[in-house]
Amino acid sequence: MIEQSWPYLLAVSCLSALVFIVFKKRSGKQQLDPRLSQKERMFTSILEKAVGEGFRVVCKVPMDAVFDAETTLSERAQRKAVKPLLGLQFDYIVCAQSNDAIICAVELDDHIYHKARDKQQDLFIEELCYETGLPLLRVAPQNGYNLVEIIERFEHTISAFGLEKPNVECNKFGLKLIKAYSSKQ
Repeated sequence: MIEQSWPYLLAVSCLSALVFIVFKKRSGKQQLDPRLSQKERMFTSILEKAVGEGFRVVCKVPMDAVFDAETTLSERAQRKAVKPLLGLQFDYIVCAQSNDAIICAVELDDHIYHKARDKQQDLFIEELCYETGLPLLRVAPQNGYNLVEIIERFEHTISAFGLEKPNVECNKFGLKLIKAYSSKQ
């Protein structure tokens, strides 16, 4: 009798495991990107709380998905304008929940400048964000984050940038900020 029931027992075990996995995926929080470092995972949950429910946080966003070449440029000039963005990514972007408009970029400065190129890259990102009208929030990695401080810095970054917004119609990069970000791009 036991020899005949083991296939049924195996089938019930497999079915139970499958139901558990499906239930966990549906009821659990959004899975964090496996490419994130431990510090980035910890900061992601703080940042999601800090920006609130009106916004969504997207991790590891390629810069060429955030900026587009000016349409007034020739095809060759457009390719040249986008080329420096290839291979670069923002640690996070914050989008409006309602229309996916990009509100802010967030960089977790979790590196030490071992090479001059790293510092140059950070300066390039800061200047690019300023010239194209994208607020940039830089946060130093910590063992623990003060939620209130992150909220205040986020709010200050997006409100202060509106006051000192540059002329984004023309910039030296030949790039413009896209209107809305879709992770399906």
